[in-house]
Amino acid sequence: MKNYLKLVPISAKVHHKHSKMTRICITLAVFLVAVMFGLADMYLQGITQKEMQTSGNWHYQIASTDTKTAAFISARPEVEVSGWHNTISADTGYSINGKNISISAQDESVFENIFLNKVAEGKYPNKENEIAVSSSLKKSASLSLNETINLLCPNGKSMSFLVVGFLDDEQAARMMSGTEQIAAITVEGLSSLTAFSDSYVTENYMIQFSRLSNIPNAIKDIKVQNNISDEQITENLSLLSIQGQIAGKTSVNQIYQVALMLSFIVMLTCILMISSSLNSNISQRTKFFGMLRCLGATKKQIMRFVRYEGIYWCKAAIPLGLVSSVFVIWILSAVMRMISPNWFSYMPHFGISWISIVVSTILGLVTVLLAARSPAKRAARVSPLTAVSGNTGHTVSFRKAANTKKIRIETALGVHHAKARKKNYILMTGAFAVCITLFLTFSTLVGFMKNAFTPPVWTPDLSIASEANTCSLNKALLEEVVQNKTVKRAYGRMFAYDIPAISNAASYNTNVISYEENQFEWAAETLVDGSIDAVMQQENQVLFVQTENTDIQVGDNITLSIDNKEHTVTVAGILANSPLARIDGTETIFCSEKTFSALTGQNNYTIIDVQFHNNASAEDVKDIENIFSDSEVIFADKLAQVQQQRNLYRAFSVLVYGFLSIIVAITIFHIMNTISMGVAAKMKEYGAMRAIGMSNRQLSKMIYAEAGTYAIRGILLGCIIGVPMHWVIFVSLITNIWGTAWSVPFVPLGSIIAIVLFASFLAVRRPAKRLHDMSIVENSGL
Repeated sequence: MKNYLKLVPISAKVHHKHSKMTRICITLAVFLVAVMFGLADMYLQGITQKEMQTSGNWHYQIASTDTKTAAFISARPEVEVSGWHNTISADTGYSINGKNISISAQDESVFENIFLNKVAEGKYPNKENEIAVSSSLKKSASLSLNETINLLCPNGKSMSFLVVGFLDDEQAARMMSGTEQIAAITVEGLSSLTAFSDSYVTENYMIQFSRLSNIPNAIKDIKVQNNISDEQITENLSLLSIQGQIAGKTSVNQIYQVALMLSFIVMLTCILMISSSLNSNISQRTKFFGMLRCLGATKKQIMRFVRYEGIYWCKAAIPLGLVSSVFVIWILSAVMRMISPNWFSYMPHFGISWISIVVSTILGLVTVLLAARSPAKRAARVSPLTAVSGNTGHTVSFRKAANTKKIRIETALGVHHAKARKKNYILMTGAFAVCITLFLTFSTLVGFMKNAFTPPVWTPDLSIASEANTCSLNKALLEEVVQNKTVKRAYGRMFAYDIPAISNAASYNTNVISYEENQFEWAAETLVDGSIDAVMQQENQVLFVQTENTDIQVGDNITLSIDNKEHTVTVAGILANSPLARIDGTETIFCSEKTFSALTGQNNYTIIDVQFHNNASAEDVKDIENIFSDSEVIFADKLAQVQQQRNLYRAFSVLVYGFLSIIVAITIFHIMNTISMGVAAKMKEYGAMRAIGMSNRQLSKMIYAEAGTYAIRGILLGCIIGVPMHWVIFVSLITNIWGTAWSVPFVPLGSIIAIVLFASFLAVRRPAKRLHDMSIVENSGL
């Protein structure tokens, strides 16, 4: 053995069980970071592919340029693919078999690599007299493969072409929008066609840059060197933004910044976990480090040994974390594609995120090196005398004895032992506090998702409105709608528009609207004064929507003039706002259906809203619409949009709740790990206590007290830090956007506190059993 560091593999093999928890911590850190960056990368790859499939894989196109400039651009090292894309629109007058067509001319490389097209049948034109047409033109013009056709020009002349291929309509639409009748020819073929025809040709030079290049700088350089004006250049803004190539408008940067921020929080948590685990590991091997000192190892060499040992464990832990993350990313991507195909259908099925692999590996190594600093210093302080006793490292100087006057001695010793080593005490309680803070912080995302993705509870999937805005929808139709098994809820409203009203000597123009019990329940969320129940149960009681133009209070009377008759109603409640109060200068009044009928004499509905069950389809909507086939109505079908929003909410819920579950797992794992290893590191102390007469029950109570001290102080610190953090993020994400007021998060806070206490209690059981079974002679050290 030429180097003392060669002892690391031998030591790792001998102490394989002792290092198990540390290796799990490293694996977990790498796994979490890799999953976050991997999902972000898969999402960006998906939306990038979606954008390419929509508009093509090009960054810039230059109009009105010459072949010399084009050749210069093509020779630049940043340019991956470039070429001409010349077009003639369908309204110019070119036709095949009487069908007007649009013409797209480009080389095959542009056709395949920029517009991402493939020939559905046959091949792409390579010669001047060859042509490929879209499948829709094939059907409408009755064309067949290898058929010679005449392409008629606007001036009456024609040119013969050989049909060599047929294009997919959807893919061909990327070359020219607005028509499905498309013909693709070579650039040379277009030159021959227009040589004897007066026509307008749009010439563009398409450029696709390398993803690794600085595209803004490259296009700026091209403009300067070739005197190209801004008017000549068209940019693919969406694709450039997604790929992070537009300053200040890059969604890719924002997504990766969020992933990096979350990674640093996870990194901090894992540093505390790994450091605590390494401390406990070193405490169990004080005799080993003492022997190294006896053999001549310096403090610097001991510190290097501990750091190298941590890196050595990374050799197996990091690949395990990376492989696990790949499988989890595949599973989550599949779930997101299934839940919301409209948003995530383009996410790769078995994609590999190299950026997540690189970032998680680097952060994993950095985490281990940072976490090893404190344990390495602790190992370096081990005295050579420890080689004789193996327990000197555990000796702590107590300035004050445990307080046994008010509490039992075993409980007092547990609390005293927890506080004895200040650094370990701070590390333990700090780790608990970070877990609680992390949980509270990420719990705000649940509220954010509900506001951002979930439609309001009153949102209808289908609305049926009277075409004349009158009370003309028979109530029997509503009853028939409710009988449909796919309908979750259906309700109607009666409207009376532009009703003159007088209250407190002030005149108003009002809309009177009827509500039923569901709508009254939803209106209660915006009630600022008064009672909803009075309006539902008593006649001539109404709700009034508060506005800046009125000063109406609960108890005020309003006189309504309807059909030249005056009716007096009493304001029983004031609403802060309503989705139906949309007209400026017109006040909104809500009443029960019974009151509305008494005021207006109308019994039928103006509009009926329908909410379907989650498994409803377009056919179910048609079934409901057929009920109103004999009525003059207007349908507003929002089922697809609402379902898309709900699916998007479910997709993000998988991520958020999955991450919260991981935080809970980290908390439980960390508590059980540190308490278990802490007991193992002080077996000789406990053995000595057994030897002088302490019972198994007293030992167990002492460990429970020690664990409880860590947990309670960690909970207090976590609340002090976590609740203000929750407030800051809640106000930033939710209050400032939707106006929802912050309140103390009792449910998340209670949940994480219960988890911490339960995990602390559970963590003591196994070490306590180990103490009961230990040999007093072997572990007493006496």
